[in-house]
Amino acid sequence: MADGLMLVMYPSADHKGVTVSPRRSTGNTEPVHSPDTKLTIHETTINDNFDMIVNATCRGCQSFTKSDAAAPMMFAVGPGLDLSSDDLDARIRRHSAYGRFTINLATLPGGIPPSASTPNPNTTTPDATLSFSDSSSTTTTPPTTTFCLHKSGDAKAATAHGILYAIVALAVAPFDSLVAGALGSRWAWVHGVTATVYVAFVVGAMVPGMIVGREHVVTQQFRTGHQVLGLLTVVALTLMFFWGIGLSWIKRSAKKRGQEPPESTRMLGVVHRWVCRVIWVLLLVNVGVGLKLSEQRMVLILAYVALAVGVIIVLVPVYFCLWRIQKKRKEKEEGLEMPTIYDHHGFN
Repeated sequence: MADGLMLVMYPSADHKGVTVSPRRSTGNTEPVHSPDTKLTIHETTINDNFDMIVNATCRGCQSFTKSDAAAPMMFAVGPGLDLSSDDLDARIRRHSAYGRFTINLATLPGGIPPSASTPNPNTTTPDATLSFSDSSSTTTTPPTTTFCLHKSGDAKAATAHGILYAIVALAVAPFDSLVAGALGSRWAWVHGVTATVYVAFVVGAMVPGMIVGREHVVTQQFRTGHQVLGLLTVVALTLMFFWGIGLSWIKRSAKKRGQEPPESTRMLGVVHRWVCRVIWVLLLVNVGVGLKLSEQRMVLILAYVALAVGVIIVLVPVYFCLWRIQKKRKEKEEGLEMPTIYDHHGFN
């Protein structure tokens, strides 16, 4: 489809005619309106089932010859979209199926309607008379065409991106936080493993997201709220990952020397914990923003919101209990280590 001409059809704003938007693509990307391609619409028909038929003359289109017995063509259909507009730049969704076919131009009727017989002096491309339709009610195939329909697989990257980030936000991130809070410093290596899996999931989910972003006009420059928030969370999470490694190394080094870690490590640990919690919340929010950006059905968005709220309701009391347990454990350890006036060994 690179630099291919596409004629996108959708009902007009008043539902009485058909809007035909000529669009071109610079590669495997969303096509954009091509103002250099001029269409003169002669007649359009649309019925109650939204079957559309258009007769038009195209200037600035592709060049064909009447002797071409197998001219290559392609088409794409779906998904169902509530779109009625006169805007030639109206947003469209990715097709759900596509196909290729050939037309024997030698057997097709030719000629340009009298109303469109005046040549266009601004282009060297011959004019072409078009007659095409989008009809779901007919199953007959003209004898001069051969069709082959395929389901679109281009949406797999977007699906993988969404599923991976949903798993991260709803399962991996809270599990890592629970491990860090429940096991304490003695089992810090387990937290290191879960944190590594956490970061790997986030980076792995980001890759298909960036691939998908390059394919759509709205997201090609990575300026949408979903993309900006996603990049910020990835950078912050990566920073906190190495922050945690650094803190662990400082504590382990001090322990090997038989010393207590520097007092500053306590505050650095607090910062590490709270920033990671904020990152988790941002991940939860950004998955919902991504669902909205990809124009998913409202029922799916509401289902995700309900699931995210449910996870928060369940985990917040658990986090609170872990915090209380850690606090009491720390107070007990400090109480055992604090010398008193009755501890003669503490005043040698």
